[in-house]
Amino acid sequence: MGVLQNLSSAPGTLDLALDTYTLIGAILIGVLAVPVLLVLVDYVRVLRIRQRLPPGPFPFPLVGNFFQIPKHKPWIEFEQWSKHYNNPMFTIWQGHRPTIMCNDIWTISDLLDKRANIYSSRPQMIAMGDMINATESNQVCLVYGDKWRHHRRLMHTATGSQAIRPWREIQANESKILIRDLMDRPDDFVMSIERYSCSIVSIIGWGRRIDKINDYVAQMALKAMEGVDLIIPGLFLVESIPILNRLPAWLSWIYPMPRQAFKFAQHLQRYFVALSKEGAQMPEDNFAKRLFQEQEKNNITDEEISTLTSNLIGGGVDTTSGTIISFILAMCVFPDRMKKAQEELDRVVGQDRVPDWSDEPNLPYVKAVVNETLRWRTVTILGGIPHAPTQDDEYNGYLIPKGTPITGNVWAIHRHPREFPEPDNFRPERFLNGLERPYPNKQGHNAFGWGRRVCSGQPLAEQGLYLTIATLLWAFDFKPGLDENGKEVKLDIFAYTKSENMRPEPFKARFIPRTKGIEQILRQEAARARKELCAYDGETRLTMENVA
Repeated sequence: MGVLQNLSSAPGTLDLALDTYTLIGAILIGVLAVPVLLVLVDYVRVLRIRQRLPPGPFPFPLVGNFFQIPKHKPWIEFEQWSKHYNNPMFTIWQGHRPTIMCNDIWTISDLLDKRANIYSSRPQMIAMGDMINATESNQVCLVYGDKWRHHRRLMHTATGSQAIRPWREIQANESKILIRDLMDRPDDFVMSIERYSCSIVSIIGWGRRIDKINDYVAQMALKAMEGVDLIIPGLFLVESIPILNRLPAWLSWIYPMPRQAFKFAQHLQRYFVALSKEGAQMPEDNFAKRLFQEQEKNNITDEEISTLTSNLIGGGVDTTSGTIISFILAMCVFPDRMKKAQEELDRVVGQDRVPDWSDEPNLPYVKAVVNETLRWRTVTILGGIPHAPTQDDEYNGYLIPKGTPITGNVWAIHRHPREFPEPDNFRPERFLNGLERPYPNKQGHNAFGWGRRVCSGQPLAEQGLYLTIATLLWAFDFKPGLDENGKEVKLDIFAYTKSENMRPEPFKARFIPRTKGIEQILRQEAARARKELCAYDGETRLTMENVA
């Protein structure tokens, strides 16, 4: 009251003060109204475009469908959404940006295979791209163009169909070491498989094998591959509200994840640069050595070398090991399929020698087991990083705007009852004598992606998986592990991790040599293989802690 009395005692003072407060209030309202108005205008644009896109859940202003998309294994719900909309395609919104999800092989093949000339680029990605500085250096994130083609050519020198043939003996020897490890340390079978798969790509990438299970480099390679989770739709709010990635440091508490991820990604990148520089000094020819020679010719950066080698190592560890672990789970649950493959191996190979590359044409059922494993529980369950068209397109009457992420829900595609009746039944017969049902490609599955962005490591992975799985089937009877009472545990074929690169949750398994003679042969072969691999011995002392 005293303040008002003092103000009222001076003529016009109270009016001036009220006018000032009114002005400040009007400014504040205006400041707040501008972003609200921009959001509403943008939302109207979203609703107008939505009418021309495939159907999907109704988006909210600013956040789109962020709060409607499940955060745990969304690919399962996406399969149900496709059925709900009675459409192989549906649209989800990450903020004001649409993503088109394809749940049918013919639809996505029409786009990414048949129209590969315009569907081979990448969309703008905040978490997987801008946030970790990958859009200019990482082959898998590069837009379609000359730099991507250059990176692809470089990767083909390591994993192309011609480049992989010299690595057959390495893969064969490492598979025999793996089988020895499974006999001696069955409880550590996952880490043994990771050691095996990492050792092969480490020899190719850096000229040095991995000898120890739970190796530090293998674990860092797996850590690098966790980055693929950044592409899961609806998992990170920054994809819906990109400004969160540009918050100043003093506001980072609002959304700390981008800054933390960026720092870790940079550190991991420096680590793989250091490993590659070390590998380039190894006496044997290797990928890193060729990359640094390329750096002198064409000025590729250290960051590009880091991503090329980390993609080779990480992809080789994660996808190959995940597939082999799924194979073991399938053999434990479907022993009749295992027996049928072993009958073929006994007929073609016998029990006096280990299978080799010359047996491949005569082992169609074993090859079908490999393909069915890749189909049954595909590792890259959302098909890897989304494609994007380089221009506006139309498909089945729907608009597909330039730059729209196109994602293939492999979970739904590889379980579609039209192509794969009883999809959870492990049945290699689907791939015998030609494909059981029509399919757009000769493989009969899309475990390695689509079109021009198909996984660079596919030839290397397929070559290694064939011989390793053939040797495992020749060597062992696979059975579920035992509980504390000595009874077989019940295995769950749906117990898989929530990662985009999924693998079975930990389970118990037994690896029983089929005969004493086979066990003796395996130990002799493992000893011989170890001697042949000694040329690649060597252990790095580099860790994340001692790389600046």
